[in-house]
Amino acid sequence: MGVSETHPRPAQLGRQIEAIFFGTAIVTVALVYFQVLSNQIPVGARNSNLLSDSGYIVVASLLIGLACSTWGLTRLLRRIGLDSWRISSLTIKTISVAVREWPYSLIFGFSATTYGIIFALTSGIFVYQPGVIFSSIYGVNVPSMVEVVCCGSFGQMPQFVIYLTQNLAMLVIPINVILLVTVSWLVGLNMAVTTYVIRNGPRIEGTQLLTGFGSFIGLFVACPTCASLFFLTVVGLTGAESLAISLASFQGIYAGMGIIILILAPILASNRMTRQLACALPKKSG
Repeated sequence: MGVSETHPRPAQLGRQIEAIFFGTAIVTVALVYFQVLSNQIPVGARNSNLLSDSGYIVVASLLIGLACSTWGLTRLLRRIGLDSWRISSLTIKTISVAVREWPYSLIFGFSATTYGIIFALTSGIFVYQPGVIFSSIYGVNVPSMVEVVCCGSFGQMPQFVIYLTQNLAMLVIPINVILLVTVSWLVGLNMAVTTYVIRNGPRIEGTQLLTGFGSFIGLFVACPTCASLFFLTVVGLTGAESLAISLASFQGIYAGMGIIILILAPILASNRMTRQLACALPKKSG
């Protein structure tokens, strides 16, 4: 007798968990390997080609690892709510439905993709300079790709500058790519869960505000200087540029705040909806 779709086998869920761990491990190992290698091989050394070649391997590993992790996590959330015998949490089931069922799954993918594009433009992953001719200023061919292997802290190297046109370039930094994928995925999840809660449960004050706040902070985690300069310019503070550069050292705080809020928002929204629905159910008469 076959296993129905409503009760996925533990082995099926295990594959998705393995994909998450495999993706996380391959990203971590690649970044650690390159950092150790860059500390041992100075730029210009006889074997510096090894460092350059390793940069391409690191970026490939980064993309593969992030793809595995996001695929595994998305599939896990979609299937785990189907296993009603093992999962008793209504909060997890609500999140699972929001990721799995149409049109919320469509909102999830569309929101994550749209936010990812906005994130890339805002954080400096895509650089557009209409008044600059890259081939004249930097002496590069267009299109082309330039690798930078020195020098930076963990997660900052290797970097790739991809000149797409004379005015448009793409700056690939490992930590920014990780933040791009992570924050965009979480924003997509928030939008799907928020839409599901609004359409299927009582109105929950503050949920949209919490999601919006987390999304706004997440938008600047890859470019804290941009965030600081934006905030200080809005309030009209003099010397905003120099102070913004100083505040850029708090990138970890920006990232931590945005990601924590984006993780908590769908959990709180789902939990509050299930509690309010439970309270609204008629009580059995004795």
